[in-house]
Amino acid sequence: MKVRRIAHSSVNVAGRLDEARRFYADVLGLEAIPRPEIPGIDGHWFAVGDAEVHLVDAPAGHETIRPADHHACFAVDDLDGAIAELEARAIAYTRDAQGDVTQIWITDPSGNVIELQQAAGE
Repeated sequence: MKVRRIAHSSVNVAGRLDEARRFYADVLGLEAIPRPEIPGIDGHWFAVGDAEVHLVDAPAGHETIRPADHHACFAVDDLDGAIAELEARAIAYTRDAQGDVTQIWITDPSGNVIELQQAAGE
């Protein structure tokens, strides 16, 4: 699998979305960007160069792979190829999509959540 870039970092703000939004905008000076509607999950997105910071206001959950938990997201050139590699290594993943972006989540050996994504046309 080839990782091209860090796409975004996701931070679960656990019920403090307004306070976190003000901190990232006012203290860090990040630029707000549009966020798609994600059913059941409130949040706010910011641009940081060609990457993004996603504030997520949702329960992290109790599953082994928790997509709404803190995570780093890496853009890959070939998500289907990455999935094939993960399956060959018997690494579990969770799959979803937001608009034209297909994404999967895995965990590293320490349990940290990692998202892999490939936007349509990439």
